[in-house]
Amino acid sequence: MEIRKEIPASDVKWYCRRNLEEARFYEIFFQMCRKYGVRWASAEGKERRFIEGVTRVTYERERAVRMGFPLAAVSSAFAS
Repeated sequence: MEIRKEIPASDVKWYCRRNLEEARFYEIFFQMCRKYGVRWASAEGKERRFIEGVTRVTYERERAVRMGFPLAAVSSAFAS
């Protein structure tokens, strides 16, 4: 007699799912690190904040262009 057990739903689909926006953000992040010669693992707080700001603005500007939003809606890198 063969007993078949249902395999429970796995989180593999969630784990393997690719978020294109997140992937693009990290592409820009690594480009900025290379452009400015910053090694994230050894960067000081000031360098990290700079890279985070430049990456955020670059990503948001690129996304605004893709979505057809005005660039004026994107705040500057170091605005409070």
